[in-house]
Order: sequence, then C-alpha cells, then structure tokens
Amino acid sequence: MIDTHSHILPGIDDGSNSFNESVRMAKIALSEGVRTIFATPHCCNGIYSVEKGDILKACSGLTKRLKKEGLFVQILPGAEIRINHNLIQEFDKGRLMTLNNAGTYILLELPSVFLTGSINVMIRLLCKKGVIPIIAHPERNPMILNTPGIVADLIYNGAAMQITASSLVGDFGKQAMKAAREMVVMGQVFSLGSDIHPFRKYRMARARKKLIKLAGQKTADLITHENPSAILQSNCLPCEIQQNNNLQHNFL
Repeated sequence: MIDTHSHILPGIDDGSNSFNESVRMAKIALSEGVRTIFATPHCCNGIYSVEKGDILKACSGLTKRLKKEGLFVQILPGAEIRINHNLIQEFDKGRLMTLNNAGTYILLELPSVFLTGSINVMIRLLCKKGVIPIIAHPERNPMILNTPGIVADLIYNGAAMQITASSLVGDFGKQAMKAAREMVVMGQVFSLGSDIHPFRKYRMARARKKLIKLAGQKTADLITHENPSAILQSNCLPCEIQQNNNLQHNFL
C-alpha cells in the first residue's frame, strides 16, 4: 500500500516528536503492508507554515535514519496545505510543496467554513496550471458532513478525494465513518491516507479490509496502490479528469 497522508517527519509540525517516534511509525506502517509514505506536514494553517526546503531536508534525514535501522519504507515529500486566499499566488511563486515535489498533485485541506463557489474556482485554476488538487479528509469537514453533495461538486470541478483510514473504521466518530463509507460506495475516493500523528492509531490495514468489504478487491487496490502510484508516475492529467462528466465514478 501507499500511504498518501502522514505526519511522520520529526519535529516539524504536530506530528512525530522525534526520530525515535518516526521510526516507530514506520515500523507499524511496514507491519501493515505499507511500503511508501508521503510525508505531508501542515502548511499555511495559521500555526505551521513549513518551507519546501525544510520538508526536503527532513525527508532526507528520516530516510537516512530508516535505512540505518534496516527499515525499507520509502518516504516522499509533500504537504497538507490549508486553502487560503493566497494559495494561487504562492503556488505561482513555487513556494508550495506538491506531492513528491513533482508539481502534478497537491494535497489541500478545506477550511471548516468555506464558499463552495470560491473553492471550485481555485480548483479549476490549479487544474489549468497542470496540477490536480487532492482534498484531504473531506469526510471530516463540517460543511461536507452537513451537505454531502459538495463532494460531487468538487470532483466535477477537477479535485480528487483522499479519505482517512481511521475514518473508515470509526475512530473519528459515526458521522465521519458514514460519510467515508458512502464516498467509497459512490466511487468518489481517489486515495487513502493514515493522517498519522503520535496520538492516533495506524489503521491502513483495517481500512483496506473495510474497502474490500464495501467495494471489492479491485477498488481497494485502486485506492491503496494504483491511484497513488499515479502520483509517483505523474501520468494522470487534470484536463483528462475534468472532462469526465461522471467524475465521481472516474476512479473506479
């Protein structure tokens, strides 16, 4: 499996506190069948605003430590970027870390309250620039929980959805679990992330079993491996996705 959302980098946000903590997380990930982890520290959320250089340096340091420990898990750079009014300008200046620093996929976190129209405009602008926005944990967003139809609207405008493994198994409560499972059944999920923090349990293996139960082996493979592999290969163009009017089913 490929974990597309984690806070495994030590001492850079509210995630891992130390190299020892990061090593512990990596060991658990390996034991659950994960071989690649995107390190996505918080950015632009009003508390943390980690620079690209800091992320790359932290990924390099953790990779060296894991190799020393004999743990063969790939750590790739990324960021969980809170959507804000400066996002497009910051992207144009090259200041925002895309997934794998490849400039093709960007992980975005929605505010708790937002104007859907404004977010859709931002999504379309990013797509025109050749980058696919991936929305982190939409199943936990208060507005989406109250108005589930927002998800289909975001997807139609070019975004992809990433749900949290813990949501699927109920760690974030019944409402988030119901929303995550409905998104899976409706074919709206592109990828799965652990969103691991020191105070959370690693749930990728349990979530994969739930994916299989909800939508079958093929869909589980797509969400946990094949779709995330497109991030590594950068072989999925936003214009090709956006033109599909049945976008909510495109990733199945």
